[in-house]
Amino acid sequence: MSVRVVRRGVIAVLTAACCLALALPARADVTPTPNSSTGPLTSASPSASPSASTSPSGSTTSSPSDSATPSPTSTIPVPPLPTPVPTTPSAGGPSQSPSGKPTSGKPTPGHPTPSVPTPTPSVILPPPPPNDGALPSQGKIDAYLQLNTQRELINVRIATARAKLVTARALITALNVEAVYSSSSVQQTVSTMSSAKKRVDRVASQIYQQGDGGLGALATVLTGGPDSFLQRLDQVQLNRTEANRAVHDAEQARTAAALAEVQDASLTSRINQARADEISAMSSLKVLVAQLALVDKQISAIDVSAPQQTVGPDGCPTSDVPNTLRGGSATFGAAKLCRIAVSQAATPQAALAIKWAFLHLGAAYACGGAGRMEPFRMDCSSFVSRAYHEGAGLNTAGPNWAPSTRDMVPWDGVALDPHYAYVAPANLRAGDLVLYDTCPQGGCPYKHVVMYLGSPDGGKTFWMMHTNSCGDVAKVEPFLGFPTVGEPFLVARRVMALPGEIVHVPVPPVSAAAAMAAAALKANAKSATSSKSASKPSASPSH
Repeated sequence: MSVRVVRRGVIAVLTAACCLALALPARADVTPTPNSSTGPLTSASPSASPSASTSPSGSTTSSPSDSATPSPTSTIPVPPLPTPVPTTPSAGGPSQSPSGKPTSGKPTPGHPTPSVPTPTPSVILPPPPPNDGALPSQGKIDAYLQLNTQRELINVRIATARAKLVTARALITALNVEAVYSSSSVQQTVSTMSSAKKRVDRVASQIYQQGDGGLGALATVLTGGPDSFLQRLDQVQLNRTEANRAVHDAEQARTAAALAEVQDASLTSRINQARADEISAMSSLKVLVAQLALVDKQISAIDVSAPQQTVGPDGCPTSDVPNTLRGGSATFGAAKLCRIAVSQAATPQAALAIKWAFLHLGAAYACGGAGRMEPFRMDCSSFVSRAYHEGAGLNTAGPNWAPSTRDMVPWDGVALDPHYAYVAPANLRAGDLVLYDTCPQGGCPYKHVVMYLGSPDGGKTFWMMHTNSCGDVAKVEPFLGFPTVGEPFLVARRVMALPGEIVHVPVPPVSAAAAMAAAALKANAKSATSSKSASKPSASPSH
């Protein structure tokens, strides 16, 4: 009798324990989704009225249910995605770690490597050319200056457009490399999310098949005894823990996949913008190149060339260029002025420079220094320095450069070119250079230089050759002398060959042709005289 009572007591205790197990909260009771690979992750929430709490990070989490009654299927809450910040390529070099050291540059799977485009090349503007003689505002601004200014501006814009094109193409290349790793990252996160979904489905299926300690647990008690029942409760608890972990991992995988897709979309947008910038730069460059070609064509159309002159065997012109002999010098004519100046020249190089200068009478003034190295356009300093270089073979200029008066006075902190030796005004000879301060009040970026020509009439008149005004040409005018007021005299210079300097004297084609023609005429005349003498019968002595 007592045994039966004990058994009934044990059964009553076990039954009470079973009911207590049924009353425990089922926090991880989940049901498999119809299509876990594509459909949303779902959870069987045990609460009929679920409450939500916000974590410090801003994510929303479910609070545990107070009821064991399953509720309808609901979507698993996903923490709000952080706003992706597109990676802006550094313009200064490779990316750096927080410690300040450059990263290795090797891509990490799932983490795109930031692109590093080529920095925009700096646009370096050439220094302004020397502007000796007169500012554009002090004379007529010619079309050449205006067109040349346009050309310089277009060249700057072309350099800028090319720099933008290089930058855009470098960025596209870098972003395309980054896109490869971004695509790999998206695929990896999607694969991880899919695996997490399958794991959730698998655990949920196991719990569903095993039950949760209810009737199945009671049957275990009745058949296997208390020990079997306790083992069953432990297994259910383990299944719930694994289910919670699987759901958490699935949420993280889904968040990572969504973030990777957002980053990939941002990367695609940046690539499209870089391609648009490339197209824009190419279009701008094409337009600018066409504009430059048009301006060059206009410059070529108005560019002046040397007037037709006849040159004698001595290298001096035999004809006058209109409007180049001023102040009464036309009474002498270019031929006489040239010959006498050559005869009075201080050095052989000065004589050659004088001839070159006379052959360049009428050359347009390089207003603002624009075109001062063109064949028949120059300012005051390039006129005299090129005369000694192109005419006399000295290294006072070059194919693409010529000094300014800064090198001849000198001034503005520039060192004196040793070709320009000092000469006293009393010892001035033809071919020497005389410099004036045409801006004694200061603040002007120029001085002025002329070439002295001496006197063709025994000291009655003195002449010089120079170019000094926008819209004007190289001309002969009365020598200014050595004034101390107004535009005062600064210094006189004699151009000398340096010790050991190799002098290459070019022969002007027109002078060479004229000399050859004159030599041919002389040879023909001599030949004709010889033939005439030979045709006369010799007188025989009378007998």
